[in-house]
Amino acid sequence: MQPVVASSLSEGALRLIQTGNEINSPSVIMSGQRLLLKGMFKFNDLDAAYESSKQVRSGNRLMGYSPQIPMANKILATLLKKGYDPAIYDSALYLLDGDNGFVQDALMALNLFEESVRMYANPQSAFIAAVIRNESLVSVLKDKWRIDELITFAVLNRVKGAVQYQAQYINNRQNHLQVKNWRNWLANQ
Repeated sequence: MQPVVASSLSEGALRLIQTGNEINSPSVIMSGQRLLLKGMFKFNDLDAAYESSKQVRSGNRLMGYSPQIPMANKILATLLKKGYDPAIYDSALYLLDGDNGFVQDALMALNLFEESVRMYANPQSAFIAAVIRNESLVSVLKDKWRIDELITFAVLNRVKGAVQYQAQYINNRQNHLQVKNWRNWLANQ
């Protein structure tokens, strides 16, 4: 998963939520959630909004909150419009996997990953974009120069799995990687 540098407000809120879950204290969790909402609405803190979308997406068993996928996607869409890189990356992964309320669309995911690379030099996005381009059946997307540029950027930034992918699937032209769920695959690298 892509590292996110959160604001001090959202970091503090997440610590409260984590501590509340560890000690089974709904009041501590509620304090953390209120802090996230305050950051999101009062201070326009994009990190707090992003963390709120993750909290809403996962729900909270102790608080009795079920996951609210449509609300989480609405927050993510707002962040996407503002060009917030973690939202760009997450949306692209959801599109690539076709889960959490997103329809599977590899081309739209590729556009978002490449936007993430262009705007924020995100090496994880570069790796996935290289894989999508390399494994595409559409010849226009199989631009060798662009694939080499993306995979080299990912390798130089030590993205897990990039060196192996380059050696096995680009240089040796073996089969395809065939990932069923990118989020899980990336977490297991």
